[in-house]
Amino acid sequence: MQIDIRPPTRNDASQLFDWQLDVERLEREARGARLAGTPDPWTRIEAECSLDLIEAELTALRGREQAEAGDSVVQLRSWKARIERVLRILEATDGP
Repeated sequence: MQIDIRPPTRNDASQLFDWQLDVERLEREARGARLAGTPDPWTRIEAECSLDLIEAELTALRGREQAEAGDSVVQLRSWKARIERVLRILEATDGP
């Protein structure tokens, strides 16, 4: 599992969280597992943990003003949708 602990860049200044998620890598690994027809439990665990973290951040942002949290909520919801798709792909490789 890789976590980016670098401080936010100028482009990320409008986000209210200070971590990044490599969703593209998880998507690549899920596609690779699907093409190989083999389960990838480590990617699945990382995706599940990432989804938990995203949901926790979204919960924390509920009390914020829309103008303040808007960019963060959009980014987190985008990641959430992509991670949910990764999990569906990985679940399909687990078999019946």
